[in-house]
Amino acid sequence: MKLNVGFVGLTHLGVNYAIASAMKGFNVVCYDESLDVISSLKKKKIPFYEKDTEKNLKEKFKKFKFTNKITDLKNCDLVFISQDVPTDNKGKSNLLKIKKLIKEIIKIIKNKCDLIILCQVPPGFTRSIKWPSNNLYYQVETLIFSNALERALSPERIIIGKDLSKISKKYNFFLKKFKCPILEMNYESAELAKISINIFLISSVTSTNILSEISENIGANWSDVSNALKLDKRIGKYAYLKPGLGISGGNLERDLETFRNFLKFNKIYENYSRNIKEISNHRKDWIYNQFKKITKDFKNLKKIGVLGLAYKENTNSIKNSPSISFIKKISLNNKYTINVFDPKIKKLSEHRNINICKNINDVMKNCDILFVATPWKIFKKIKLKKFKNIIAIIDSYNLINFSTDQKKIKHISMGN
Repeated sequence: MKLNVGFVGLTHLGVNYAIASAMKGFNVVCYDESLDVISSLKKKKIPFYEKDTEKNLKEKFKKFKFTNKITDLKNCDLVFISQDVPTDNKGKSNLLKIKKLIKEIIKIIKNKCDLIILCQVPPGFTRSIKWPSNNLYYQVETLIFSNALERALSPERIIIGKDLSKISKKYNFFLKKFKCPILEMNYESAELAKISINIFLISSVTSTNILSEISENIGANWSDVSNALKLDKRIGKYAYLKPGLGISGGNLERDLETFRNFLKFNKIYENYSRNIKEISNHRKDWIYNQFKKITKDFKNLKKIGVLGLAYKENTNSIKNSPSISFIKKISLNNKYTINVFDPKIKKLSEHRNINICKNINDVMKNCDILFVATPWKIFKKIKLKKFKNIIAIIDSYNLINFSTDQKKIKHISMGN
């Protein structure tokens, strides 16, 4: 069966699923209202960093049609609404743009086409769409920044929200190409499944951060504790057991906000989500809190080095980044010179009073105190011997190896 598959909205979500679809053998029509996005993709350039996306775009380029003409979607058999839902800094979603976009699409595509909501929406959203066909679905996306294409290609399962009707032959043919279990349920169950997945992840992250902070306070070593937890089958080796700088990136915050609204509406356990948010914000300030402590001991510090700007490794996303939050706070004091480096971020338009360096060495030779804020693997290769100027290292993820002759450098890491 030959299918033309359309994607509406070429953000991180849409681009990765579109490339995955092309890699599965489908012809793909990619629509976005932004001329800049379409122009970039036509030049085989991805407007963000994500492992292997650009390489596979180039390899499957003949499978794509990139367009900012909405009428080019007319002959598609499946159309995915893949525009990211914008959120504010508190995680609150703005659904107005998505609703408007869906209304425009419905006017264009034929009734026999299947319409699939791929972007993240709250329970009740899909059922509210007035679509003159039974072929309306909600598909749960579980992409992860830094590993998105692999997850789009090889999901653990695909969760489909639908009405009482069976999945259409065309959509079923498409889904079977991904060779994984397909879980069918009603719209509301699928929409809640997405939120539930993220709430469980949030709970794991939060518990780890609480316990690793206790570890810091009592002199325990969280690495040893987490190794014990990984061997427990009820928790397991894939659990979120590495302490981190709170919940960042946008997607988890969005579901936490939706979850908070449910609890508030039903007047149950309202403090639960509030406490999670407070714990996350407290842990997000870990670097800054260590900075305040250490400046009391070393009052003459003037040169600050920061390694890592992205909110996590293998992405160039800085949404709700703890590193950016930290830099904003210390840059208010003109006393400090701030040098930073991230492998995938070469400029920051909003932060003019910091110096973005070309490499790690340029940061390290020009700092008194070094902050490691993102767990990029490249930072594990740092050799300290030639940097005699560094007094202290705030190493959030315990990446840097210390030899016995470097005891003079104060080293602080999470969970220790």
